[in-house]
Amino acid sequence: MSPVGPHQDSCANFSSLTLDGTQQPSPGLPGMASCPFWSIVHDEVWLNTSKVLVLVFFLFSLLVNIYLLSGLENSDSLSWQPRYMLLKNLVVSDLLQSLTMGPPVLHCLFRHQTLRFGGWCLAQFFSGAVAIITSLLTVVSMALERYVYTCHGIRYLVIMTNGRMYIFLTLIWLIGLAAAGTSTMLLLMGSDGFGHIISGFVCEPEVVQAQMKDSLPFETFNKVFVGSLLSFCLLVFLFSYGRMYQEARQVLQPFEQDNIRACRTVLFYLGIFLLQLVPSAIRLITMFVRDVDCHLLVAVLVLIPPCINPLAYGLRNAEVTVTVVNTYTYISSTPPRDNGLCQKLSLPLLVPESQKHSQFQN
Repeated sequence: MSPVGPHQDSCANFSSLTLDGTQQPSPGLPGMASCPFWSIVHDEVWLNTSKVLVLVFFLFSLLVNIYLLSGLENSDSLSWQPRYMLLKNLVVSDLLQSLTMGPPVLHCLFRHQTLRFGGWCLAQFFSGAVAIITSLLTVVSMALERYVYTCHGIRYLVIMTNGRMYIFLTLIWLIGLAAAGTSTMLLLMGSDGFGHIISGFVCEPEVVQAQMKDSLPFETFNKVFVGSLLSFCLLVFLFSYGRMYQEARQVLQPFEQDNIRACRTVLFYLGIFLLQLVPSAIRLITMFVRDVDCHLLVAVLVLIPPCINPLAYGLRNAEVTVTVVNTYTYISSTPPRDNGLCQKLSLPLLVPESQKHSQFQN
């Protein structure tokens, strides 16, 4: 017998009465909040594993992102550079995503309850959408910034000015706010009222859509927007790193080992980017395939990018690591000399045209 069998048996009569219409769902009924939970969680081992994973991911993402953000904010040598302006924006988006997704998921898992549609659910839906959209756009912008640096190095500072960077970052957040706001308004317009128990741990489109009386505008908007966003991000990322890889092959053609390093670097960041797309891709699939039941899996996966991003895009870079460590250990040292934009690059293939014949640094 399954470990969750007793829970499922106790909910069987409740479910049958609700489905045949003899008993209307009511938030006050005993077991109303726990029965949808056990209809999603079919294995208590996976439930306990999910509790540990979500808790570890949530705490780790908070610690590493706050650690990295504080170090970047206290660094005069990095804060003005376009690359690290984008990195700080990514850290802020990841923190918002962790704080939005982590606590409600943990609350549901430990209380053995699903969410109730209400004001908090709407706030979580809105802030979660903003965080995911801005995070994806920021990662793509970082790839585009590296492309400009590598393939148009002579004009890099002319193109990537601080004024343009602030406008670009503002545009990223405006797109996120506009898309999340539109989706939230459509959700409210098609909603059947507050107080309903919904079968999910995170207020996401496919979860809240089930309790809507008129979900067609909401569903259509999310399908079109999420599909367009994923396609746009993937195309820009592939174009940027594809051009950088071609540039690296032209520079390093006589050196087979360096070509292998360049290829591995591109594959590494491609893997990190695809990992970033996994939660959104699963959501897009569930919008079209209603039979897919992966609420618990999405609740775990959505916290992985905020853990991976600061390590892959931040602490993997030697310059960032030294700066952050110096900030927290109060090591007094002379300010680093500005020897050009290609000093201490984390990517061996990112070399501007003006320095194509210089040695690559990792």
